Amino acid sequence: MDIIEIQTLIDITGTGVTRPNQGSQLELDQQRNFITLMQCVELRSIVTYNTRPVVETVDVKGMGFGTEYKGKHSVWTFRFSPDRQSVYNDNDNNPVGGLIEDIQGVPVIKNLTETVNISTTVFELKNKQYTNTIIKALQGTI
Repeated sequence: MDIIEIQTLIDITGTGVTRPNQGSQLELDQQRNFITLMQCVELRSIVTYNTRPVVETVDVKGMGFGTEYKGKHSVWTFRFSPDRQSVYNDNDNNPVGGLIEDIQGVPVIKNLTETVNISTTVFELKNKQYTNTIIKALQGTI
C-alpha cells in the first residue's frame, strides 16, 4: 500500500473545530487549513489515516524546504494512504507529481502558530527559495 507523507511549515493542526462557537478563532483557522489540505488530497482518491497531523520542532536543513527557511522550526507531518495504487503519478512517473500539482498554490491562512514567516499565503511546493510544503511517497502501511 502507498503511504504519502506531507510535511509543511504551515499550521495544519487538525483541531476538529468547524464552527466559531466550538472553539477559538485559532483552532477554527487551524482546522480550515487542515480541511483545505484534505480537499486537495482527496481530489484523486479517498484517503485513510490514523492520526491527524503531528507537529514537532526540528532543524529544517536538508529536508527540502526553501532556502529561505533555516534553523529549527515547527514542522507538521501528515501521513495517509490513498484508496488506489499510483493514483498521484504524473506523466513523468513521479509517484506524487499529481498531488504536487493539486496542492501547489492553494491558499492558506497564515500567522497561526507557524515559526516561519510565510511570504505568500499558499502551499508552495515548487519555489526553491520559498518551498513551505514537501511531499514524499513511502513504503509500508499506516
